[in-house]
Amino acid sequence: MKKSTLNVITLALVLINLVLTVILTFSLVSTNNKTNKLISKVAEIIDLDVAGADTGDKGTSSSSGLDDITYVDVTNNDSKDIMISYTDGGKTHYAIMNVSLGLNTKAKDYTAKSTTINNGMKVIVNAVQTEAMKYTYSTVASSKATIESALLEQLQDTFQTQCITSVIVSIVVQ
Repeated sequence: MKKSTLNVITLALVLINLVLTVILTFSLVSTNNKTNKLISKVAEIIDLDVAGADTGDKGTSSSSGLDDITYVDVTNNDSKDIMISYTDGGKTHYAIMNVSLGLNTKAKDYTAKSTTINNGMKVIVNAVQTEAMKYTYSTVASSKATIESALLEQLQDTFQTQCITSVIVSIVVQ
């Protein structure tokens, strides 16, 4: 009698375990599918930004890979920080920006333009400050992508080159 009772209890526990495993599996699969969709959306957004940074010069930027890109940090008097001050209601707020330029080393004018860019850091800093001042301190951080694309266009026009393939901006608002 004891053996059959133990067998029934064991069978009941196995069935309960099976039911709970099925429930757990379906809930994890659902969550996993949602996570995969989110990752796919993020990957698509990143691809769009990379494609948006390509300005269409087939000879330089579209054929360049990561190995062909070198990054130059924009410096302001030997500091990588570019400080922008905003005044709102008598209170001063600051945005600290770090900017890096992606240069295509396979571009025809890379050697000449990289020297010109390194010598023209004050012009680049001024362009960054001018672009950042178009926004308020509360919207400058959320406008990062817009600032990057505007700076890319402006710097390509200023230095008359497609050698500049990307502008990376990091913004800290205080």
